Amino acid sequence: MNEPATSPKSVVHSFSCALSAMAISHVRRKLGEEGVARLLSEAQSSHDASYLTDVGNWISFDEAIALLRAGEAITQDRHFAMHAGDESIRLLGSSATATVLRSLGSVEEHMRQLKVSAQRYSTTAELDAVEVRPGYAEIHAVMAPGLTRTSQHCDWTIGLLRQATVLFGLAPAQVEHTSCQALGAPYCRYLVRWDASGAGSDEGAQVRMLREQLSALSRRLEGIFATAADLISAGDLNDTLARIADRAAQQVRAPKYVLAVRPSTEGQMIVQAKGMDEEEAEQVARRLYEGCVPPSNWAVAEIRSRHRDYGRLVAMYQEGAQFFPQERELLELYSRYAATALDSATALLEAQSNRDEAQRRHQEASALLELARQLASAGSTAQIASRLVEAIPAVIDCDRVTVSLWDEQAGVLRRQAVNSTGWRDEQAGAEVLSPEQFPQLAAWLKRPDPEPHFIDIESSPIKGTFREIGAVASVAVPIATARRFIGVLQVSVRSDPERLARSPELSDRLAGVAAHAVIALENGRLVDHITHQAHHDQLTGLANRLAFGERIAQAAERGSDATKPFALFYIDLDRFKPINDEFGHEAGDQLLRAVAGRLRNCARPEDTVARLGGDEFAVIVDAIEDPSALEAIAQRFERAFQSPFVIGELRLAVQASIGRAIWPLDATDVEGLLREADATMYRVKRSRPGRSVRAEQRSAADGRLSSPPT
Repeated sequence: MNEPATSPKSVVHSFSCALSAMAISHVRRKLGEEGVARLLSEAQSSHDASYLTDVGNWISFDEAIALLRAGEAITQDRHFAMHAGDESIRLLGSSATATVLRSLGSVEEHMRQLKVSAQRYSTTAELDAVEVRPGYAEIHAVMAPGLTRTSQHCDWTIGLLRQATVLFGLAPAQVEHTSCQALGAPYCRYLVRWDASGAGSDEGAQVRMLREQLSALSRRLEGIFATAADLISAGDLNDTLARIADRAAQQVRAPKYVLAVRPSTEGQMIVQAKGMDEEEAEQVARRLYEGCVPPSNWAVAEIRSRHRDYGRLVAMYQEGAQFFPQERELLELYSRYAATALDSATALLEAQSNRDEAQRRHQEASALLELARQLASAGSTAQIASRLVEAIPAVIDCDRVTVSLWDEQAGVLRRQAVNSTGWRDEQAGAEVLSPEQFPQLAAWLKRPDPEPHFIDIESSPIKGTFREIGAVASVAVPIATARRFIGVLQVSVRSDPERLARSPELSDRLAGVAAHAVIALENGRLVDHITHQAHHDQLTGLANRLAFGERIAQAAERGSDATKPFALFYIDLDRFKPINDEFGHEAGDQLLRAVAGRLRNCARPEDTVARLGGDEFAVIVDAIEDPSALEAIAQRFERAFQSPFVIGELRLAVQASIGRAIWPLDATDVEGLLREADATMYRVKRSRPGRSVRAEQRSAADGRLSSPPT
């Protein structure tokens, strides 16, 4: 059948329980548990506090508005709904949904995609961006048919829009509500303004936000892998499937879910649903099994392992809504993991018919569970790769394990970690591999395929590499999602090649390991990104104030024995503000980036170049073997400002005041060193003549350079 599959019932317009969770939290802080009981009573809520504080659940429009009105009344806070909107964003700030929204790259793109992203919070109204430009968006909100706009709904929306910028580390936006559908207008009109430059942001708040996201990512990853223990130990398969549906609802937020599986090829279909009744869920599941084409407002993931095709996991929005591609991929990743866990669960259920087979599968499941525990923390890709190679020999009988990751920028497969179980040649073999060297790599890049590749060493184009490590058999397992190649896991043996002979059992174990690796490395990439954001200045790419503080503390600790001196240079541009005033902030930003580039070129690879804020820079020159060499280093920084900076049509002759202090000659504590470098920099600045910036601008008429008026 090729007809589109349509849900037999439309999705009821509803709110995410992020709204009710924050309403309850707000009341609890002010009035305690008695206040929460009063809130639910006055709102005549049909759910208890446990349901309403689970952000994976949804509630009706009427119940949500009743909670906001009751909260406004019992707290005597007329901005109660707005505060709930503010805090809903914060509550979801470390969720998979927030990660998807941040991947859009900017507040502006988030605003352009608001029609899609707003569905993650509510399906009761359509939000549309009619105009978006840096620092500004005009948003129109129209209620779904049959629903009436209320002032509480408007205030909640204002709270959401104010906090949208916080997802990107910026200060809250300013929102002006100029037209209201609740007062008879055809739509609500919101004018959203924010500081797109980030100049008004609190750097400490940005760092806290990134750290909280990192911590929550770790907890979420631990929760995903901890599900394996639940699934393996669960005796009731229906209970197991209900847990999978609940976990999926936490990962990809939608009002409705259906999980339909057949644990055995001859068995009956088991259906678990969330957000719909049994009859509707059965009808959706039946249509999917009949091969109907799902509509665009459904995200369908196959629950399939090498062992068995179990069924489908479906997330659904109302008609007209859409899923982000990243959400579909996340659902697919979770479904693959669920299939691996179901392999273990069904294996235990089959134990009664074949004790020996059950014992083997139990050992396999236990080994995979131990691997999951090893990976159950949100570390960097390097840390995840190291954990993988250390844990895999307990799952796969092998002598050598390597994990290599695809470097998209360089176009090579780069070895990340290796475990040779005690052999001396741990670093032997190719560090990098190109698609030209290994044709199978080119095939994986073109079409990611999780199928293990059993290598014929004698005919392999990289036979020399295998000889170098002494391998007699090897299997390469691609680490890939349905759309993207991530890397390769390779296991090898130096004796008894039959240990890696092709078999369904070995393929199953390798596929299970790869499923764990995909989830862990995908989260590792996010950790890498967050860590980089937390330690680097977004404008120049240099180390930021946080990273500078950590590295100068480390240098001071290394230099505590007075045999490893280091120097600190403070660099401040002279009269930078007039450049912004006369030529605009964009020219100022380009100048700061150009200055950062020159300072980076003057420093050694082991030095730290940082932007402390505004036009202030600092350089830590570490591990100085000869203090007399400092003068040459200082001269390099001075020469960096001798030639003009070319910024578009401008040539800017900019001077800088440079101060320095030497550890432990000038100070033996970090605060003292900072004060000394700062003081010497200001002595240099005071000695400068009054005018220290000269600008020339190319004439549009004849191309000559002329000095603009000052």
